[in-house]
Amino acid sequence: MSSRRAVERLVTTVGGQVKNWATCSLTPSSSPLMAVGHHGGGYGRGGRLFFGGRKGEWMARRSNGAKKAGGNGNGKGEGLISGSAKFASAIPQPVSSTSSQEGAGYGFGNNRVPVTRVDHVGAISVVDEADAGMEGEVAVFENVDGKRVEDGRYAAFVAEISEFIPSARQFSDPVRTFAYGTDASFYRLNPKLVVKVHSEEEAVRLLPIAKKHGVPITFRAAGTSLSGQALTDSVLVKLSHTGKNFRNYTVHGDGSSITVEPGLIGGEVNKILASHKQKNNLPVQYKIGPDPSSIDSCMVGGIVSNNSSGMCCGVSQNTYHTLKDLRVVFVDGTVLDTSCPDSRAAFLSSHKDLVAKVVDLAERIQTDKQLSSLIRRKFAIKCTTGYSLNALVDFPTDDPIEIIKRLIIGSEGTLGFVSQVTYNTVPEWPNKASAFVMFPHVKDACEAAAVLRYNTSVDAVEMFDRASLRECTGNEDMVRLVPDIDGCGPMAAALLIECRGETEEDLDARIEEIRTALQSSKLPFGPSPGQEKALDTYEFKHDQKDAKVYWDVRKGLIPIVGGAREDGTSMLLEDVACPTDRLADMTLDLIDMFERHGYADASCFGHALEGNLHLVFSQGFRTPEEVKRFQDMMDEMCYIVAVKHKGSLKGEHGTGRNMAPYVEMEWGAKATELMWELKEIFDPDYVLNPGVIMNHDPLVHVKNLKPSPAASKLVNRCIECGFCESNCPSRDLTLTPRQRIAVFKEIFRLKSIDNRTPEQETRLTEMSAIYDYDGIDTCAADGMCQEKCPVKINTGELIKHIRAEAMDEMPKASKVADMIANNFGATAWTFNKLLGAVNVAHSVLGPGVLKGISGALNKMSNHMVPEWNPYMPKAASPLDMNPPKPATSTEADRGIPRKVVYVPACVTRIMGPAKTDNVSASNQQSVHEKLLSIFNKAGYEVVYPEGLSSSCCGMMFNSRGFKGAAEKKGAELEAALMRASENGKYPIVCDTSPCLSQIKAGLNDPSLRFSLYEPVEFIRHFLLDKLEFNKVKDSVAIHVPCSSKKMGIEDSFMKVASMCADEVVPSNIPCCGMAGDRGMRYPVLTGSSLQHLNVAGCSDGYSTSRTCEMSLSNHSGIHFRGLVYLVDEATKAKEAVNK
Repeated sequence: MSSRRAVERLVTTVGGQVKNWATCSLTPSSSPLMAVGHHGGGYGRGGRLFFGGRKGEWMARRSNGAKKAGGNGNGKGEGLISGSAKFASAIPQPVSSTSSQEGAGYGFGNNRVPVTRVDHVGAISVVDEADAGMEGEVAVFENVDGKRVEDGRYAAFVAEISEFIPSARQFSDPVRTFAYGTDASFYRLNPKLVVKVHSEEEAVRLLPIAKKHGVPITFRAAGTSLSGQALTDSVLVKLSHTGKNFRNYTVHGDGSSITVEPGLIGGEVNKILASHKQKNNLPVQYKIGPDPSSIDSCMVGGIVSNNSSGMCCGVSQNTYHTLKDLRVVFVDGTVLDTSCPDSRAAFLSSHKDLVAKVVDLAERIQTDKQLSSLIRRKFAIKCTTGYSLNALVDFPTDDPIEIIKRLIIGSEGTLGFVSQVTYNTVPEWPNKASAFVMFPHVKDACEAAAVLRYNTSVDAVEMFDRASLRECTGNEDMVRLVPDIDGCGPMAAALLIECRGETEEDLDARIEEIRTALQSSKLPFGPSPGQEKALDTYEFKHDQKDAKVYWDVRKGLIPIVGGAREDGTSMLLEDVACPTDRLADMTLDLIDMFERHGYADASCFGHALEGNLHLVFSQGFRTPEEVKRFQDMMDEMCYIVAVKHKGSLKGEHGTGRNMAPYVEMEWGAKATELMWELKEIFDPDYVLNPGVIMNHDPLVHVKNLKPSPAASKLVNRCIECGFCESNCPSRDLTLTPRQRIAVFKEIFRLKSIDNRTPEQETRLTEMSAIYDYDGIDTCAADGMCQEKCPVKINTGELIKHIRAEAMDEMPKASKVADMIANNFGATAWTFNKLLGAVNVAHSVLGPGVLKGISGALNKMSNHMVPEWNPYMPKAASPLDMNPPKPATSTEADRGIPRKVVYVPACVTRIMGPAKTDNVSASNQQSVHEKLLSIFNKAGYEVVYPEGLSSSCCGMMFNSRGFKGAAEKKGAELEAALMRASENGKYPIVCDTSPCLSQIKAGLNDPSLRFSLYEPVEFIRHFLLDKLEFNKVKDSVAIHVPCSSKKMGIEDSFMKVASMCADEVVPSNIPCCGMAGDRGMRYPVLTGSSLQHLNVAGCSDGYSTSRTCEMSLSNHSGIHFRGLVYLVDEATKAKEAVNK
């Protein structure tokens, strides 16, 4: 063999077969070998110079060792972690394999462990050849992750944008940058600056300044992206959680199109369309096409930028195919509105050069039959790897605006900022049915999916592999509906199949079509080989309660798997696709790959109809060996999907940084060159999200890996998905639950470092101080985050735990809390009289003086003294301890005593109506008076528990961290209720929802739980047949307290209120932020949450929490009271009740 030869293909021998990779030349040298590509010599983009051509560069930079072993890190601190003795060969090396499967064991590099480095925010990176010898801080700015140092450009940028963006919306402190820099991916980059923009106009002014100073910009919406595309260590521009900004919309006509801004959540858009149909009595319900499982959390900006799809939308209903128009801001500040002829004409005139380059690119591709064919084939299945090259073949070159419009879709913020989009919506047919069909082997399930795709008009087919089914066994409803799940075979799988129809006849026809196709396939059905069953065993469920069980489990699969992972590891989610007829083989290859690499918890499931799999597994980055395992697995996975099965490395989650090194593997050199060209046409200076989609660093996917320190059992399972954020009342003010957990973990990591450096010590001190307010004080701790958390983490419990630890260090405070608890009757009396005095002061001094004095006291006392507002309640009237007994209190037909145990909460015993409430005598009564009136009209005898005047559920103590006092008061009340209800024989009503929730949570005897009711629930279940209802209001608003939402009684609110008013408008506020008295002590918290309250046109508002009602009134301009006020006004006793 000659010492130098040209080869047409770089090859590696695997299992006795030859695998082709890339055209290159091999040049003999000392190890490592260098692969020199055929695409030119050294070149640089984005400020980085590399050797070789792109192919050669990819292969040569693939090496993952280190020039020398060692380093100064110890795994806890920051620095190098020990690795291999020398760099691995750039050429993929043969590796041994016992698998007979073709391609098994395909390896890149060798078995040497890489050197890794931990940066100042804990992110772990493989150290490549270019960086291995670097010591200390980077001195010169390079537009590459980790090397964007301040050389004056950031200061100049801040100075200019400060002319129109106030400093209050610019964040450079260690808490906000770390928190806002957190997204759902497994990467960690810490922005130098976070800017909250409020309008398109601000973006128009900001981008040219960034271009002028060479400051890279990344736009962020909800941060639910999984591939690292919403991260930066430069400037993060945030349009989420900016109040009402970027949340405008216009529904057009019958709802068949809708214009929305990027800050709206996808699920919100569908609710807007549903409300439009209902309000206008329209025949067809519409929705947006994309339906990702995160639709109730992700925002339009991310849906558009990632070209997200989902379980039912497939390819045909993604944003690319349902887009009507958009507004996009380019890097020079130019706005193109594709719906406006004038804007289109102006852009064609002002950007002739850009347009000409796009047209030239399209013409070259359209005349290249081989490349055009490749593009069409790639986008026939789900594909979000690289740019939307299909735009260059789908539209004629004489209409370049249409091409540009589609190129923006899926570009992940690297070509422009989308400030508005108009969707052509799709029908949401009302008739649906779902079936959960078991198969003995995953291969059978995949083949059945192909049968359904090519032979039926089925709407959705989701696959559950054996690992997914294992998680389903913990769901009682699933096992009830599909008993075969329990104990199914080791390779069993299932398909969740959904059909839809405009009419019931259409639905029945589709179901029959599916049954016929599956029966004709001769595939086996059942839980395991040898236990085959008839297809009819797995019937279609028309009852949507049953279907919802199936789909809720499917939506929860990713977090269920992620939540079960080992502490200290992260949940990783890959997203691959292939032609459906190749799904079976690809799935088996991937299962085998995971087994060989030691990923015992890996699960392969997803959108089988589209050949789209989600690969979920846990991964630690705690040691170089763990990083090496991940790197090797990724190399092989990409080979299996892209090379062997001609699939998409990203079906719907976007390329990001995660798949940027593999774009050429999937697309080939020619298409990849065109993508680089496309990027430079729109953003030649690499200002817009550089390093995303296209990246010169073949190791970028194993750099800046996010650690997951095991900081607390309460939150270790957090997968940082961000689903919780939309329920958080402080999301626009300080931090969200995800961000609170992320910062808490970082503080824990810093505390865990032995021998901290001065820089680490300073950062820890600053973060801890800022976190006191941002993380702890402004957390409502209401637990609404748990309602949307897929792994059911209650961040409020973490904050309460932190508060409790703080109280443990303040024994005097604990003693005061115990004294108050032991003398609660006197405390309640004192507060009642104090409210009376404040009401007098309101009359004498006037609202302005009272607000000024209380505001000053609030600041001076460090938020211990509440800040007064005009809706602050007066003192409650004394409780009638001897309410009149009805004429009879026995059910006539059953002889059951009509008796109720009534627990007026301390808040309703202390707080009456507000002075500013409607002045009628009825409205000036207290809550307990209204509820006693309702009980009397319904013929109920009222019993009070013993010691009522000193009773308390314990919430006021628990929320402040006084656990002991809370438990004491809770136990006292429970014992009194047990006696009063005769061990739960009689129903117990607590008139304040949050207090009832606290009582239930603290019960020692669970049997009492089934006797406890809040007032609305009691009215619905016990009084509807005993009272005569009349509609006495035209339009009213209702706010269901967060505690009632958690107890699942929202429907009861709607039903009862709808019996009293013609129109009932929900507040759509997850939590008002009042949190007992926290909203009075931190009024900015309720102000932030309730800025989204929209009750226009309503005459009154109702709820079941006195403190919440106070805040709702203050921020809505209408009077909120207890719902019992409305019920009392709207009802009278039925004539037959007392006979």
